[in-house]
Amino acid sequence: MKPVEYYKDREQTYLKHFFLERYLETVAYHIGFSQREFVFVDCFSGPWRAADEELGDTSIRIALDRLNSVRNGLAQSGKHPTIRAIFVEKSPAAFTNLQQVPKEHSGDVKTMALLGSFEENIGQILDQVGTTFTFFFVDPTGWTGFAMDNLRPILQRPKGEVMINFMFDFINRFLSFRNPANEDSLDRCFGTRDWRSIRDTPGRESALVNLYVEQVRATGSFPYATFSRVLKPLHERAYFHLVYATRSPKGIEKFRDVEKRVVTEQQVVREKAQRENRERKSGQAEMDFGSDVPSRDLQSERERQLRKADATVMALLADGPVRYEALQPRVLELPLVWNTDLNHILVDGDLSGRFVIEGRGPRQRIPKPGCTIRLGTV
Repeated sequence: MKPVEYYKDREQTYLKHFFLERYLETVAYHIGFSQREFVFVDCFSGPWRAADEELGDTSIRIALDRLNSVRNGLAQSGKHPTIRAIFVEKSPAAFTNLQQVPKEHSGDVKTMALLGSFEENIGQILDQVGTTFTFFFVDPTGWTGFAMDNLRPILQRPKGEVMINFMFDFINRFLSFRNPANEDSLDRCFGTRDWRSIRDTPGRESALVNLYVEQVRATGSFPYATFSRVLKPLHERAYFHLVYATRSPKGIEKFRDVEKRVVTEQQVVREKAQRENRERKSGQAEMDFGSDVPSRDLQSERERQLRKADATVMALLADGPVRYEALQPRVLELPLVWNTDLNHILVDGDLSGRFVIEGRGPRQRIPKPGCTIRLGTV
């Protein structure tokens, strides 16, 4: 993908694409290594604000470039899966441009462009993907066009994952607008009226995104669902949350691995955007010292989530011993909690007597699949 300079004043889009590129590579490689076909569906391919004439800073080019890279990498391992990409575009003018991109950049990836809205094309999308493992990327510009009832047939597919851009900043602006049409639209988005009892409460962001995650989980009967928060470049507020649902415990682990990289990148990008904003206002250049230290807000949120992770481990073990591979995805559903954090909690707990880790080798310190975790006597 293009460097952050191509995303001037839309750094949040850069971070979204940064996340998409790295997770798409992970899931495509994993599925392509073990299965004969993989499909990526970009459900909202436009509109575009590309700074690059070849659309290198759009999800379309990013997906095609990454999928071709994966296909080439798999070929070196003697694997030759069919990789396909389906792009849905509502605007006829943008659709004309969209059709041209695959012709120039599809490589060995088989592509299809569908004209019309996502909801209008759901039937055709399902026909095209069949029973193949499919990764759906749902990236709207607001909260309309992907009602929970319309997402249902995609969410309920037994082989696939979904990443949805929950546009909190847009939704937040209209939560208190008590217009029947507006409220009905939000009802369809959430798939429930329960958001109405949340909109006037303190800390509604967390409650709303958790409600949406649980609606996605329940609608698709997903065993695992979570999200990752992307902040506004110049403010300590969420722009959107990337909601993710999967049937694979490995998927949750890889999603968190990517989040860890995005958090680091987000800090660098936001520091740069904020420094340049100060320079525009003051007319004075500043030294770029950079920083590896997380922001105070990030540190605070990480600490809060790590306390929840510890409490989650305790709660899961309260009913008896649990295998590591069953414990891991449940804990990693918590945002900003990574596999190294879980292992740290377990090893520290083992040393203090709070937990007992059974099944480790004689020189093994870190638990792994096959180990059993139970409560200790302390």
